[in-house]
Amino acid sequence: MWNEERGASNRAVIIIDKEGVVRFRETYQPGILPDPSVIMDFVEGLG
Repeated sequence: MWNEERGASNRAVIIIDKEGVVRFRETYQPGILPDPSVIMDFVEGLG
């Protein structure tokens, strides 16, 4: 995702369901990686 202040992109994870609704959105500061277990737990909770 674009970070206007830095003039560069940030890492982001976005999960969109079959209807096109954003169900999960998280951006991460430089040097911070997404935690795959948090993302997978969320996806599994969607059913």
